Amino acid sequence: MTDMPADSAAEVARLRAEVERLQGELQTASHDRPERHGGWWRVPVIGLCLLLVGVLAPLSILATWAHDEVSDTDRYVETVAPLADSPEVQAAVTARLTARIMGLLDVEAVTKDAIDALGERGLPPRAVASLTALSGPLAQGVETFVSNQVARIVSSDEFADAWAAANRVAHTQMVAVLTGETGEAVEVSGGTVQLNLGVVIDRVKEQLLDSGFTLASRIPQVSADVTLFQSDELARAQTAFRLLDATARALPLIALALLGIAVAVSVRRRRTLAIGALVIAGSMLVLGAALNLFRIVYLDAVPSDRLPADAAAVIFDQIVEFIRLNLRALLVISLAVAFVAWVSGPEQAPASVRRGTTRALDAVRHRRDSAGLATGRVGDFVYTNRGPLRATVLGGAVLVYALADHPTGAWTLVVVAVAALILLLLELLSGRPTLPSPGPVGPSAGKPA
Repeated sequence: MTDMPADSAAEVARLRAEVERLQGELQTASHDRPERHGGWWRVPVIGLCLLLVGVLAPLSILATWAHDEVSDTDRYVETVAPLADSPEVQAAVTARLTARIMGLLDVEAVTKDAIDALGERGLPPRAVASLTALSGPLAQGVETFVSNQVARIVSSDEFADAWAAANRVAHTQMVAVLTGETGEAVEVSGGTVQLNLGVVIDRVKEQLLDSGFTLASRIPQVSADVTLFQSDELARAQTAFRLLDATARALPLIALALLGIAVAVSVRRRRTLAIGALVIAGSMLVLGAALNLFRIVYLDAVPSDRLPADAAAVIFDQIVEFIRLNLRALLVISLAVAFVAWVSGPEQAPASVRRGTTRALDAVRHRRDSAGLATGRVGDFVYTNRGPLRATVLGGAVLVYALADHPTGAWTLVVVAVAALILLLLELLSGRPTLPSPGPVGPSAGKPA
């Protein structure tokens, strides 16, 4: 009797490994099978925990935003600094500063005084009438000239530096605003938060004087308030801010603890984990929709005479960008967790996915070995320790995400992709143990075929 061919031995090894895998799935299914009697309390406890997780997940992001955007001056300035380069914000600031300067100059009054003085010195009435008729266009020309000078400064790097500096100085006062107090750099009036850019008016005054516009010497040292935020519900927003700021660190931990309780109580833990992750993903979608809805309501409520709608939209989007980035990150990681929990379950659909994946990987390994690229002892080690290695990769990905400082959705997607790539490489390195070719059996053992 001849020795068993190598291909047959490899097939036997593959079949044994498949049997081991199926036995493991049967054990998992038996472990996850719900009890027929007792444990009625599990369902309401799990349901309550997941409901609270769905509520606390978006609140955790809002609380972290309220705490970090205000408590960290550098982060706050980093958030609002790009607004200085926004055309909409520049146009709003230019219009506001121009109106403020024109109000201080009062060109029409100055023109009228000059015409009256000329009339008193014997200027013909017809000439006086002509000059009076020209006072309006003259004032408009002066306003255009002032507006051009203001726009030149507002679009310069100098304004960007002044904007950042003003916001940095105003940061501590912004905290006072949100806690119900007021200060010099940021003022609150009628539910409006305003930033003082008086330093820009001083620079405009210098620019006007350098341009030969001596009338600018009449401009005193004054403040220039630019609206950052307007809401009739500012008092309610202050209350919400204080509450979120106080619970910023506790809410995420509570949400994770509730998810852990739900999984621990459940007899189908993978399914519960998948459902919990989907609940978090759904809450992120709800938060995103709520932000978009609030944006519409807010823009409709902002008076255009205080803040143009396009500038208000840019400021709103910039301020809440932190929230959007973090909800996308949590959406990506929760969907990844839900998929892993589902695909590792004992149900028929994920089992079919795993079988298909296993067959594909086996085909790749077979071609690898046929090409003389067998991984040898390294492959045997990876195969033997595949469970701990997978757990290490997944645990490392979770740790990297948890330690990241405000991960974005794109960054989280990269972490998930890298973890998936490492797991794939481990599978490709894995070498299923091959059985040694069995010796001759039966009465012809030891005899030539």
